[in-house]
Amino acid sequence: MRIINLFLPIIIFSQSMTVYKDNIALVKEPVYWSVQAGLSEITYDQLPNGLFPESPFLSLSDATILYQRYNNDVFSGEKYFNDKLGQYVYVKVHNDKIQEGTLIETKGSNLSLKTRKDIMTIARSKVDYMYTRDQQTIPQLRPELAWDINSSMTGTISGDLVYLSGGFDWNAVYRLILYGNKGQLITEAIVKNSSNVDFSNFSLKLVEGKLQKKGGRPQPVYRTERSMSALTIDSPPVASEDVLGDFHIYSLPERINLSQNQSVTVRLYDPKNVSYTKTYVFQNSERSKKEEPLKIEIKLANTIENGLNIPLPRGNVSLYLKSPDGSLEYAGEDELKQVPRGETATISAGRAFDVIGKRIVLHYDRQRKSEEASIEIIVKNKRDEKVNIRLVEQIRGDWIIRDASDNYIKKEASTIHFPFSLDAGESKTVTYTYRKEWK
Repeated sequence: MRIINLFLPIIIFSQSMTVYKDNIALVKEPVYWSVQAGLSEITYDQLPNGLFPESPFLSLSDATILYQRYNNDVFSGEKYFNDKLGQYVYVKVHNDKIQEGTLIETKGSNLSLKTRKDIMTIARSKVDYMYTRDQQTIPQLRPELAWDINSSMTGTISGDLVYLSGGFDWNAVYRLILYGNKGQLITEAIVKNSSNVDFSNFSLKLVEGKLQKKGGRPQPVYRTERSMSALTIDSPPVASEDVLGDFHIYSLPERINLSQNQSVTVRLYDPKNVSYTKTYVFQNSERSKKEEPLKIEIKLANTIENGLNIPLPRGNVSLYLKSPDGSLEYAGEDELKQVPRGETATISAGRAFDVIGKRIVLHYDRQRKSEEASIEIIVKNKRDEKVNIRLVEQIRGDWIIRDASDNYIKKEASTIHFPFSLDAGESKTVTYTYRKEWK
C-alpha cells in the first residue's frame, strides 16, 4: 500500500511563464516542502492538463533527487465503473436507497446489477456514488509528479520546478486609427490560458518566432530571469522588448493573474503616430471580364522616419476611421504578418465605394501555337480627392506586351503593374495587347 505523506508543496511568489506562439508555455515555479531527514517522497499535482510528461525538471537546493515519476492515472468515470465489473458493489440511487449486487454491465447510460432476486438496471444519471466493501483508497483526481529524495536535514527544502505545457497561446492585436494620411497604431497582445489550472501573480514573457521542433515536441528557449526589482509603481504597463537569439521576447512590467479558460489583453508598445499610403488596386488575369469597386491597400513603413522601427509580431489588425466629430468608426480588419524593422506592412482595407474599375477583352485570338488578346481597363474616381491606382495584370506563360497605352512595370514572370493617379472626378482608360507563342 502506498504511503501518502503530508509534505505538500507551497508556491512562493516568484512564478514566471514564457508563452510561445506554438500553443505552449514554459512555466517556472519556485516550490518548497517540509520533509524529514533521510529518504522520503515529495509530490506536486498543480499541473495543467497539457503538460509534456518528458519536460518537468526539478532542482533542489537542500536534497538529492533519486527518481522522478509522472503519474497520469487519474480518475475517469468510465474506467472507474469498468474496473468494478464482476465486483459486489453498493450503489446510492438519487432520492432512493442504496442498491447492492454484483456489477455485471456498464455499457451506455445504464448500470446493471445482479441482486439476490433479479437483475436491476440503474441509469447512471441517477447514481450519486458507488463503492465496494473494501474500498479504502481515494481516487487520484489530477496528474501528479513525484520524486524520491534524500535529505540531510529535517525542515523546509526549496526548489525550482520547470516544465512545458500546451494550452497556452498569444497573438498580437493591432488597432490602426486612420485620419487623413496619418494614423495611430496601438499594439497589444491577447494571452490565452486554455488549461485547467489558475496562474496567479505570475511574471509573463511573450516570445515572437516559431520554435524548432524535434519528434513533434518543441525545444524551448531558456532565458535567465530578469530581476523585477528595478520596476517602480510608476512603471507604465507596456512590455519591454529584447532580442532572444533569433526570437523577440516581450517582458511585461507587472505581474498578472491568468485563470483557466481566460484571456488577458496586455500592451506591447506605447501608441505610435504614423503615416501611411493608400492605393486602390484592380487585379485581373488574361481573359477575365468584370466591373467592380477597387480593393483598398494600405502600406505602413516600419521605419524610424515613420515613428516605428520596432518588431511587429504577426496578428490581426483592426482599422478605425476618425470621423469629423472625433468619434471612431470600424472599417474592417486584416491579418498582419511579421514585419521586421525597416520593412513595410501591407494591409487590405476592403473595397472602395467610389473608385470603380471595368475590364473588357476587346479582341481574343487563339491559334495552334499562339494566343493574342487586347485588353481595355477603365477606372473612374468618383471621390472628392486624388487617389493612387495600381492595375495588376497576371499573364501566364511566355508573353510579350504590345501597344500599351501607359508605362508598366514587370513585377514577376507572370505579373505586370500599371501605376497612376487620378484627380477627383477623373477617369482613365488603359489598353494593351499581350501575345504568347509556344512550340
